[in-house]
Amino acid sequence: MSASETALKAAAFDAAAAGLEVRAADGAPVLVNAASGVGVGALPDEGRSERLVEGRVKLVERRGFSFEGRDYWVVAGVDIDAQRRIQDDLFARAYFDAATGLPNRELCDRAIADLIAARGDLAPFAVVVIEIDRFSELIALHGAEAGDALAARIGERLASEAAPGDLVARVAPDGFCILVADPGAPQATLAACRRFADRASEPCLVEGVEIFASANAGASIWPAGDATPEGLRRKARAAARAARRGGGGARLFEAEIERRERERAREENALRQAIRDRRIGCAFQPKFDFRANAVDSLEVLMRWLDEDGGWSTPGNLISLADEAGLITEITALVFEETLASLDALNEAFGRDVRLGFNIAARLACDTRFMRGFLERLAASGQAKRFTLEITEEAFLPSGQFQARVLPMIREIGAHLSIDDFGAGYSSLAMLADITADEVKVDRSLIIDIDKRPRSQSLLKAIESIGVALATEVIVEGVETEAEFVYLRDHTHIRVAQGYYFGKPLMLSGVVGGAAARAQAKALGLAPRFSRPRLGRE
Repeated sequence: MSASETALKAAAFDAAAAGLEVRAADGAPVLVNAASGVGVGALPDEGRSERLVEGRVKLVERRGFSFEGRDYWVVAGVDIDAQRRIQDDLFARAYFDAATGLPNRELCDRAIADLIAARGDLAPFAVVVIEIDRFSELIALHGAEAGDALAARIGERLASEAAPGDLVARVAPDGFCILVADPGAPQATLAACRRFADRASEPCLVEGVEIFASANAGASIWPAGDATPEGLRRKARAAARAARRGGGGARLFEAEIERRERERAREENALRQAIRDRRIGCAFQPKFDFRANAVDSLEVLMRWLDEDGGWSTPGNLISLADEAGLITEITALVFEETLASLDALNEAFGRDVRLGFNIAARLACDTRFMRGFLERLAASGQAKRFTLEITEEAFLPSGQFQARVLPMIREIGAHLSIDDFGAGYSSLAMLADITADEVKVDRSLIIDIDKRPRSQSLLKAIESIGVALATEVIVEGVETEAEFVYLRDHTHIRVAQGYYFGKPLMLSGVVGGAAARAQAKALGLAPRFSRPRLGRE
């Protein structure tokens, strides 16, 4: 090799972007270029490896060679710190939840698959799913940042409750999964589920605001569960939803839950088709002023045209629609059908008959929905005839309804009714805040009231509160003569509703007021046309 070639190699060695070192067999440095620094301390293992040098990640490679009868090592190193940071960030994004720092669904499923492969049928483990109720509504109410903070707080609580070796992951915006490695007996698993649900349901102070979230838990146990991670999580999620429908808490998965889930899926699909085909209609049930012997007002009730061509009551479809996110579309369809029925209703019951229209609690707290709905109601010119019937739970979350929605209702001249009063979160403070026009006492307080002194006392108390607050008290669900006679003879209540006075009346397809009036008369409902059959003549 010529001197110029030797000089060129030396210059290239020194100018190389990678750190290069030549070491003697004992590790002593012989040649070191300007970019070196990888050979700090002991020699790396032979081959390629990553090494932390002065706080930075470097990829180093060591190879041996001989020269003039002596053994040497050449060590090459490249700074990959920036690349490694990008890779770590991509890994974190792929496998960890940004808000909580917990493993995400992908990593959770890998862990479940690893357990299935490692254990086979020899040892059980449990997959527990925690679902936070109405998490999206909490975000809409408090903001996305507060939602992230709430999720992080819940994640911390679940992690502190989990046993060492258990994996806690966030698998959905409103869902967490705990992989319980040693679940014990089924009852022990159920008890653990309850503890997880209780911890997730504890109030959280976020940015000075106390947020109340409720949670439900469900568990599927391997090997009795599905043979896939998704299947195990799906069954645990079904158990959590069954727990919510049962009043909250925790459930273990069982075959009956899966059967009901399939049935609910079938019902949801049928409901979606009914909405698509506009097979949603309404019926009208009278609120009867039995002291004046006249219809006081009508409550609008949803009906749907089933696959057999008959109008059916919704049954549990309202709760299903709420859960499936379809309640907004159904409410809009029923409202438009109500407006389209006004001419027939005017002919049958008079132009001054008022209409009670149900708004789901979730929608009542949705300012955006309520603003659009009330604008449409105001544009119809019929706002003063409408009483919006809203259940008590709508008035609880942070005063949202009282502060933002109630003023809009008052502005257009519509009225407000507290529906199902006594069946949920009845509060005297709520009555003072809401200034409702009417309170509808739930049927649970009216059943066999002639035989139940405590129910009689409660009804009298509600009646007295109504008088004090200038709020009309209406009783719903009156179905027997004995219940009616008690109301007539032992209270000052004027208006009641129920099958005793008349079943809901379908006006769909009626052309002209005469036909509507004939239907109303046939049921004994039309005011001032005929005397209803009250069973006490």
